[in-house]
Amino acid sequence: MKGVEQVRHRGLGLVERQTGRVLEFVAFHFPSEGAFVVGWPAAPGAIRHDVQGLSGLLHFAPARWLAPSPCREIAALVAAAEDAATGTCIDVTGKWREFALIGTAAARVLASTLNTEIVLEGRECAAVTLFDCPCVLARVGDGYRIWVRASFAEDFVNAIESLCLPG
Repeated sequence: MKGVEQVRHRGLGLVERQTGRVLEFVAFHFPSEGAFVVGWPAAPGAIRHDVQGLSGLLHFAPARWLAPSPCREIAALVAAAEDAATGTCIDVTGKWREFALIGTAAARVLASTLNTEIVLEGRECAAVTLFDCPCVLARVGDGYRIWVRASFAEDFVNAIESLCLPG
């Protein structure tokens, strides 16, 4: 891999973003029979954005949420859900590597492995497999944020690079 700026090619950029602590929350029962936690992104594929507008808490799969680099507000929300005995929080720092795939060619590159329009229809994020790599995908602005299982990150970057080779 080439470092932080992974790929830059005609209308496409792949940048690895540095993350701090990463949490996953798993609900014991979902949907819950009563109230979950106020402000919780309960709808499938919903994202609770943090105060900076970044992806703070992603409902990426049934009864599972990802909180990459959670700010105090998001960390407190997760702690409140755990305190309410609705589920458990697991520190998964190191499990995921975060990438930003940006530019006009981003959707076209991903289309060679997945129809993102169909997968993200009515959702903000989803658990997917891109180029045989387990990922969490979220659309942002002119591209995507993608959390790739760390053990698959090199394969993911290599797949993007192979699609961007001139010729």
